[in-house]
Amino acid sequence: MPAPDAPRTPGVHRWDVVLPVKGGHAAKSRLGGDAALRGRLALAMALDCLDAVLAAPDVARALVVTDDPAVAAAVAAGGARVVAPGPASARASALDEAVRDGARAAERCRAVPRDDAGGGAASAGAGAGAVTGVAVLLPDVPALRAEEVGAALAAASEALAAGASAALVPDAAGRGTALLAARTAADLPVAYGEGSAGRHARAGAAVLDLALPGLRRDVDTRADLREAVALGVGPRTADALAQGRLHLAG
Repeated sequence: MPAPDAPRTPGVHRWDVVLPVKGGHAAKSRLGGDAALRGRLALAMALDCLDAVLAAPDVARALVVTDDPAVAAAVAAGGARVVAPGPASARASALDEAVRDGARAAERCRAVPRDDAGGGAASAGAGAGAVTGVAVLLPDVPALRAEEVGAALAAASEALAAGASAALVPDAAGRGTALLAARTAADLPVAYGEGSAGRHARAGAAVLDLALPGLRRDVDTRADLREAVALGVGPRTADALAQGRLHLAG
């Protein structure tokens, strides 16, 4: 974090939120069980996360990066802008490239007058001089609530105003990154994968250790899923679990 007497810069007043979604039968392989059921559960979690993001204060739009047609159709119907990922590169992970594609698309969107598609609840009150930042949320946090998104983005805005180049909320274990935020796509220190929170912090992101259990409870294993269910998952995730045969035991 910057020194207490560091000069303050304007905070971020609204946000474009990027959600990369893998989709398909390869999604959430560590949960085990039937691949098709896992794919439906992963999509349900992503849609619950999208609902929470779009209901949060200060969210201008949500952009979902995916090359899965079923995911694209579902999130577009849910109010997101769909971004097709660019060509794969041997120099970066697919997730990192998807994040960068989404962040760049968000900045392109800002040059176009807004319509009602893909927007959140905040823009009506934002003035002409409002600063729009970019945040990244991995949408495997099915207990996420809109108020948690709002609290995390407000804390990120404070960190950026105090001089940080970026800000992150770590996952429950403290090793992964639940949310990453910056003013611009170029300011995002994109380095996802195991231990991403440490890499993002070493690249200059301020670590926000916030009491936001839904945001920080990502789901990779069945133990994670049990914890998310205990917190209270969104309606689509609950329906997918009720209709499927993916048991929480084991």
